[in-house]
Amino acid sequence: MSKSHIDHSYRGDVYDLIELNQILTGPYQILFEGQSPFQDVLLLETKNIRLYWNDQLVWNSLDERIYYEALVHPTMFLSDKHERVLIIGDECGMALREVLKYPDVCHVSLVPLSAETLLAAQKTIEISELNEGSLLDKRVQIIQSSIHDFFMTEQESFDVIIVNLPRPDTKEISKMYTKELFKKLTKLLTHDGILVSQSASPEDNPSAFWCIEKTIQSASLHTLNYHVNVPWFGDCGFHLAGKSKLIWDEGKKRDVKNRSLPKNLKSWFTFTQQVKSVKKQAVVNSIQSLRLATFLPNKVQDQELHHLLSNSHTVLYKGSTKGDSVLVLETKDVRLYLDKQLQFSSLDEQIYHEALVHPALSMAPKRNRVLIAGGGDGFAIREVLKYPDVKHIDLVDLDPLMIHIARNIPKVASLNGRALHDKRVSVHQKDIQVFQKEQKELYDVIIVDLPDPGDEILSRLYTVEFFSKLSNLLTEDGILVCQSHSPEYAPFVYWSIGLSLKGTGMNIRSYHTEVPSFGDWGFHLASKKQLNLQNRKVFVPHQTLPDDLSSLFVFPSKYRSVRENSHMNTLSNLKLHEIYQQELRR
Repeated sequence: MSKSHIDHSYRGDVYDLIELNQILTGPYQILFEGQSPFQDVLLLETKNIRLYWNDQLVWNSLDERIYYEALVHPTMFLSDKHERVLIIGDECGMALREVLKYPDVCHVSLVPLSAETLLAAQKTIEISELNEGSLLDKRVQIIQSSIHDFFMTEQESFDVIIVNLPRPDTKEISKMYTKELFKKLTKLLTHDGILVSQSASPEDNPSAFWCIEKTIQSASLHTLNYHVNVPWFGDCGFHLAGKSKLIWDEGKKRDVKNRSLPKNLKSWFTFTQQVKSVKKQAVVNSIQSLRLATFLPNKVQDQELHHLLSNSHTVLYKGSTKGDSVLVLETKDVRLYLDKQLQFSSLDEQIYHEALVHPALSMAPKRNRVLIAGGGDGFAIREVLKYPDVKHIDLVDLDPLMIHIARNIPKVASLNGRALHDKRVSVHQKDIQVFQKEQKELYDVIIVDLPDPGDEILSRLYTVEFFSKLSNLLTEDGILVCQSHSPEYAPFVYWSIGLSLKGTGMNIRSYHTEVPSFGDWGFHLASKKQLNLQNRKVFVPHQTLPDDLSSLFVFPSKYRSVRENSHMNTLSNLKLHEIYQQELRR
């Protein structure tokens, strides 16, 4: 993952910086802070409160403000009046917290959809701290009846309506995203009022996103759409709606307190051509024709939740009534930032490192000798050491500070299982290009966990020439694996690295996995012989990988479609860093 000492060359996650700023306003402990010749280092520990509804993550305290500030404030900025506000959903009071920042708000009706979630929020002190006591505010009326009874009895209209519904991936939930419901909301909206609805992700599920927009429009409302990147959830979509045409005024004064809003929101209202191209396929979702759920794959039980429950955690609340299951967890999150860009989070680093190491190690006929380029945090070594037949590991990392942290900072050494202290591990603090020139013995597995190609120097580590030199250190049956950035957010970078590996003459197999802190993350395997992926299983202890690794090698068509335009990165045609920077700006 990313390391770079040049400001403009980081991974592109401006949301890493936003998330870090949020963490630094709450309770945290700095475990280490320092500077090496290569980068600034910040290691900290913070609490992470997470709410799960029916085993699906609803929010976590690390980035919930990004989502709720994005949900609430564009609506409030666009609306001239905020005296009466209606919120549907938001049982935990996070959207309510943001609404109550506006002094002219006189009344808020909150219609909860999950009684169990509301009870969890009312009983859990940590949630009350997050929502800043919003559920107890005198201006707030919590509606005890169902949403249908509320529509039948409510007579007064609202200046702002905020709709925060669950993800419509089942037929039952999609009934709440219907023309009929939005028509009822339209009747409750003042003539100049503004409605906002949480939507599907325009990047991941554009068909569902435009379907929700068309459904809102069918209720005689004009729409204005936007989307925001929320680190733990990825791209999140929203629809603004009103009885008159809506125009975003960037010059309008905005002085409300917030932690995550950029100075200019204009980019939020911009969509890629690929997303816009799906719009014509949108259909109206109605009670008679429930089409929305067909556009959204039903989420399977979260592997991340299983991973967290198998490690140190505290259950703050657990309850279930009539299929309404709620779990509130508190975990300790150790996070390493290099030049203010997230390097790892202890909550999910194991997902990344198991995916990096085990496909290669499990497929290699021999594992006697392993080379790791980068990976100074020791996590990849921890996974390699699970194989009893591994006799020797060479770790090559340029930054002495990273090696010091992995060896000597107790929290990190505990996380990596004191891997750098193992007798089978030789640590080399030097440039991998220098090391490979000096090395004569071959390796059964080579793991490339180098920084992303964010500048010209790093781009040289992803050339055909460099990969060729590494392949010369590989045994005939050996396997090389290279972390290759995100096939979702930087597909040209991802496939270009694969093409550069292929330029060495090796056989390439590409795969990816979802790492919540970073999104969809990609890797490439390279070998001198063809690799058989059928019925591949990992036979050492692991927590996050599927039973059959072959599922990791399947890509959606939208990822694969970019592959033919990828670039072979060579010393004579060094462009990968330029492609990287272009994709991050995009």
